Amino acid sequence: MKNEKLYSIDSIELFECIENLKLELKKNNAEYKDLFEKIEKIKDKYSNIRGVLEDEKICEMTLEESKELLKAINLYRDLIRIEQYEIFLLGGGECFEYLKKIDVL
Repeated sequence: MKNEKLYSIDSIELFECIENLKLELKKNNAEYKDLFEKIEKIKDKYSNIRGVLEDEKICEMTLEESKELLKAINLYRDLIRIEQYEIFLLGGGECFEYLKKIDVL
């Protein structure tokens, strides 16, 4: 997979590529790692929130749990923002390489 280009792989390989990108972000991006850890702390403290976010479990929540769920959702949005930016850069690089390959650049 390392030598293959994004435009030549199937959707499963693309999903795996994105998952690997997320693992790299957890290891190498301090902001991403911090956000991820904050979400995990909320899920560790509130099992109902873990159930909702990971298992799509419907449950009654206290007011405090509801507030923490909203906090976790906002943290997830920040994680997704970072992921989308990195995927955009990855795609831009692939586009450049493809245009070079077909002698447009």
